[in-house]
Amino acid sequence: MILQEQIQILFDNKLFTNIVALAPMVLSATDNNTELLPPASIAQTMVYLADSYLEQKEYGKAEVYYRKALDLRKTLSKQRGLGSSAAKELSAETEIRYQMHICHLALKQPVQALLVLQGIPAKLRSVKVNMALGKLYVMNGLERPAISAFKEVIRECPLAIEATLALIKLGVSYVELVRLIFNGNPSNNLDWIAQWIKGQCHLHSCEYLSASTIFCHLQDTSLLKDDVTNLISQGTTFFLAGDFTSALQPLQRAHALDPLSLKGMDILAVVLANEKKSAELEALALKLISVSDSSFEPWVAMGYHYLLSRKLTRALYLAHKACTCCTPSPGIEPLILKGTVLQELKKWPEAITHFREGLQIAPHRFEIYRGIVHCYLALQRSREAMNIAASSLHHIGHTPRTFTLYASVLLKDPVTTAKGKVFLERALNMDPRYAPAVFLLIDSYEQAGQRSKAIELLNKQINQQPSNRLHHILGDLLVKNGEMDKALEQYNSALMLEPNNVKTMEAINRLENALVAKLENHLDLEADDIPDSDEEPTIEEVDIDPMGGMWADMNLDQFR
Repeated sequence: MILQEQIQILFDNKLFTNIVALAPMVLSATDNNTELLPPASIAQTMVYLADSYLEQKEYGKAEVYYRKALDLRKTLSKQRGLGSSAAKELSAETEIRYQMHICHLALKQPVQALLVLQGIPAKLRSVKVNMALGKLYVMNGLERPAISAFKEVIRECPLAIEATLALIKLGVSYVELVRLIFNGNPSNNLDWIAQWIKGQCHLHSCEYLSASTIFCHLQDTSLLKDDVTNLISQGTTFFLAGDFTSALQPLQRAHALDPLSLKGMDILAVVLANEKKSAELEALALKLISVSDSSFEPWVAMGYHYLLSRKLTRALYLAHKACTCCTPSPGIEPLILKGTVLQELKKWPEAITHFREGLQIAPHRFEIYRGIVHCYLALQRSREAMNIAASSLHHIGHTPRTFTLYASVLLKDPVTTAKGKVFLERALNMDPRYAPAVFLLIDSYEQAGQRSKAIELLNKQINQQPSNRLHHILGDLLVKNGEMDKALEQYNSALMLEPNNVKTMEAINRLENALVAKLENHLDLEADDIPDSDEEPTIEEVDIDPMGGMWADMNLDQFR
């Protein structure tokens, strides 16, 4: 029985636990008897043992044996006695270094992983090595070498989509990508891929309207109808543009088509939380956890569920767990979730820290700017809030959301209130239905004593997009104007849209009680005006008009 052959048989049959049990004893034996195995076989045994440790996720031990094998290989290569047959027994140095980089990444050592792969000569780097190098360059903030590495991948594998997306994020233009992938002219049968790549270029340039147009067209008319990847791209585009209602349908459709996929489900969780769909959010979180509990998406979904349920301590724990699941760098959604929960807990400085960390990863995300602005305002640091709001205009662009955020800071200072109203009006000119700008402008009108303008704006909005909140606010303003009957109509309209809204029902009860009290007071005054008499009048002597007096002006149905 040849010992080396038996170890190889164990490895070929993927009996890794058996190798972990046997190989260390073999290596100890060779230390005491150098003739037991030749040096090349010892080095290969170390590689087999390292591979087995890697399979069992014992990354530290695996890295140690890979390094020992690499050192022994270098020693053997310098010896004259190493023949071609012995060299063939050894695993390639490129493969050993690639496996070592996996161990370093698992141990959260990206710099060491990069140094290991850089030790491979450029001419000997395989496609997977260049792909790994590109990711590591991005991780370490080295954009130019990352672009070169990803381009090398595409030259050998033109349809390497992950490398293409990485180049898009690094700022490579669509024209250059088409030249690199399709030699400048995509064939008809691959035109849909070119269009999808073009949509991704628009998406990462924050040109959301152009991107959504392309993704929706691919969904409706091309070979990508009901494709999960395209649906997630479509939903993500709407989400980043702030159109959560439009984002919901494609993301839910993608989840229905592929319930085992985690990609994009963190965004679906954010959308469900924004739409206050607590039951659906909990069901999504439980489903995702059953798929994988080692990825961040399930914990983001569950975290938003507890945030929506106002169980903030539990939500904070889950947000932290989601952050730890993102290796080697934290993901943007876990950071935003954690910052939001800390903000709700009124831990403003800690929330700002997490939001700023997210800003380094995704400077185009509106939720980050909004979170930082609210925290600074809570800390009464208006100048810093103003700078962050202005920065959102620069990085995201002039949109209804950024105009409204900037206006919200301006309205805090009486000196800049007029300027804030101008920005709110500009936001509504861009999107007349943008609710946050509507409510903020109504509040500013009321604070300035311009109640008629507020009522006019509310009536206009109700005609366009009736909602419980709009009707309720209009009812409140009409009460302040003394128009009780009209106010009651608005409250009833609000209740029709949300029959279980407690605040609206309380407002109706208060108003009805006030009207009844006013009526009773009026009747008491009339009774005081009746002259005293020794004889009680007969019915014929009293002129009673059941619909006269104040009753004539009241709608009796309101009290039934």
